[in-house]
Amino acid sequence: MRGARHAFIWFCVGIAVLVVVLCLTLPPFPHMMKAYRITRTPKFVKENFTLTIDGSTVNPIVGQITWLEDLSWRDPPVCNESAPFILAVVITAVENFERRERVRSTWASPEFYQYTGIKAVFVVGYPNSKTLQDSLDDEIDKYEDIIQADFMDTYRNLTYKTISWLSWVKDWCPGTPFIAKIDDDVVVNPFNLRLYLNEYLLINPSPRQIHGRARFRAKPMRTSKWAVTKEEYPLEHYPPIVLGSAYIVDRNTVDILLAYVPYVPMLWLEDVFLTGLVAKRAGIKLKQVERMLYSGRLSRRLYSGSQVFLVDPKENEVKQAWEGIVRYSKKSISKLKYGYYNGV
Repeated sequence: MRGARHAFIWFCVGIAVLVVVLCLTLPPFPHMMKAYRITRTPKFVKENFTLTIDGSTVNPIVGQITWLEDLSWRDPPVCNESAPFILAVVITAVENFERRERVRSTWASPEFYQYTGIKAVFVVGYPNSKTLQDSLDDEIDKYEDIIQADFMDTYRNLTYKTISWLSWVKDWCPGTPFIAKIDDDVVVNPFNLRLYLNEYLLINPSPRQIHGRARFRAKPMRTSKWAVTKEEYPLEHYPPIVLGSAYIVDRNTVDILLAYVPYVPMLWLEDVFLTGLVAKRAGIKLKQVERMLYSGRLSRRLYSGSQVFLVDPKENEVKQAWEGIVRYSKKSISKLKYGYYNGV
């Protein structure tokens, strides 16, 4: 009996040891993986490349850009090595003082920078009014976040603005991973934007894409505000484009696009020109993220889902949208703070 008892005890000890070994070596159950997901820090790899481009130059604009204000005197500079993580290039008209104030006090506020890594610069041209220019000069001195190029600030000069900010980013933000081009009336969830780009960079450490609301068979409008003549653009379809109200450009892509600008005939529709004609010539791919990141109406997905951009908001929706983003921001901030990224 005593021998049988000892054998049983050793059998139980053996089973217990086996269970411990299995627990330590086997992968966790699926429901445990969510709780103990391993996290990584996204790191951007800046490419150094030399482009060989065939053909003759047809667009001299890059070499003609001159600055009335480029913030080169700013201390600290807007961009420093790899910071910020996202540079928001906000396209604005000189007279839109209130919209710029709203951007500064909401999604581009320094209050959230530790979580979002977003800094904003506003891009303007030259107004046809000394009074407006004087007011703008005061605003530049106060906030140090406006770059101004020496061309008339008009709607049909938006392509000039686009080329000017590409040139400025190339010179002054060499290590910033992402550039978000955003119109000044768009409402942004900056926490969702950072989460999306964190995850994207984990998969693509040296990316070359334009992210946005892609259109693959858009036709030129021959009438309306966005009309182009057949002399300006004779074909029946544009190349694939992303719509211009808000899109994201990987930093490696900036240098490539700017290098190809001189080889593409000018077109005043900036999104068609840059994300369509230039991107096609340069071989840059468009990433369709419309359903994931964009909304044309106020929705809870902007607060608690993955949406980033509320485009063309009604005036009475802007405040409501931002209040909702802040109210639901705790969950996103927790993910950013503790390095938890969905889908990794």
